[in-house]
Amino acid sequence: MKLDISKHLSKLMRDNNLSQSGLSRATGVPQPTINRILSEVTREPRRDSVVRIANFFGITPESLYGSAESKSVRTPAAESVEEIYKRIAMLSINERAELFSRVSENLK
Repeated sequence: MKLDISKHLSKLMRDNNLSQSGLSRATGVPQPTINRILSEVTREPRRDSVVRIANFFGITPESLYGSAESKSVRTPAAESVEEIYKRIAMLSINERAELFSRVSENLK
């Protein structure tokens, strides 16, 4: 089953309980760009936006245009690391700085 990018992105965001602004913060893709993709105003987004979004979800950029089943197979450890990465990516710059400071203190 072929999905266009807007439907596939919408499904990925819904499956990951992610808002447009959350995805924007996590990927660096402007929220209006994400909105235009989802509303099908932009059917061919810039490659760098597609790459950032795909990397965030752990899929290939091409799979955003393909079926929802094209998500790469991941081990449980990779899933855990990806989940941690997603949570860190959604933190503000100050929250990240505090987190990394605490982690580095605990590793000494």
